Amino acid sequence: MDPHLLSSACGLYNTSPDLLIPLSGGHTNAVYQFPLGKKSAILRIGVEDCPREQTLGMLEWVRFLSDEGAPVTAPLPSINDRLLENLKYYGTRYTLTAFERADGTLAENVPPSEWTNELFSTIGMAAGKLHTVSKRYQPSRPDLTRPQWFDSYEIREATNLLAVSPDPAREKLANLIVELRRLPTSPIDFGLIHDDLHFANFLIHPGGSVTIIDFDDCGYGWFATDVAMALFDVLVLYNAPNESESQHFARRFINNYLSGYRQENDLSLFWQSQLPRFLKLKELCIYATLIGHSDTALPDTWVGRFMRGRSNRIANDLPYVDIDFTVL
Repeated sequence: MDPHLLSSACGLYNTSPDLLIPLSGGHTNAVYQFPLGKKSAILRIGVEDCPREQTLGMLEWVRFLSDEGAPVTAPLPSINDRLLENLKYYGTRYTLTAFERADGTLAENVPPSEWTNELFSTIGMAAGKLHTVSKRYQPSRPDLTRPQWFDSYEIREATNLLAVSPDPAREKLANLIVELRRLPTSPIDFGLIHDDLHFANFLIHPGGSVTIIDFDDCGYGWFATDVAMALFDVLVLYNAPNESESQHFARRFINNYLSGYRQENDLSLFWQSQLPRFLKLKELCIYATLIGHSDTALPDTWVGRFMRGRSNRIANDLPYVDIDFTVL
């Protein structure tokens, strides 16, 4: 990061470059920790890549979630009392945001040998609380909006990648999007969701509580989509030795996840029955981005594990995991 840009950014948050601690995990942002009284905060600096109103929409929503008791880290205002700051440097426009820092371990870094039913339930409870609070949110201005699920970056990218491909996934993704757009969008079941609620975005605290982080991909979709994302991701991380074990673990995870989730929010049998469709949507999108990936031939990587036999599964309409979600 250019020292002049960094110094200007620090001035907006009443800190200085010498107090910053660089953090890993920023894919499109430079991420730093800085002291905030007796606590710490996170400063993120990135090239502006979406309309300002969309970023403000995310920040306002997360502040509402925090104020209403959802398990999230609150966005912090700058010295100008703004949740979003911009700096222009050598013709490039940068976005600056800050958040409270929460201590803990990302769920994806907890070894599978330490995954307990209680952990799965607590993660589900955090997601349920997030959705319950989100139902009460209304943007303060009409322009502070977020993308609809079908206009998310992930789906647009997958659609574009498959557009010139003879792969059966192209038609299957297009047909699935058409089918999903026919589903009901009652505010009881549809609203602002995290839309990237995998294990890297659940922070596990020493006492066992959970905080949800990283809302950059949030948008309007079905709450069941976030539920499906957690199951999708945990099966990639778990690396089951065979299909039978994968199904057994999936049932164990989703039963305990939903046990916690239902303590905070309802998920009807209808939406449970839709989970295979949301899993398939995620599967198709991830598959599209990994076609031709260099790690596909490496069986010990998550890419290699995921892509092994994936083309055949997609072509033959095999479910991501073969369990009956209506009897959970």
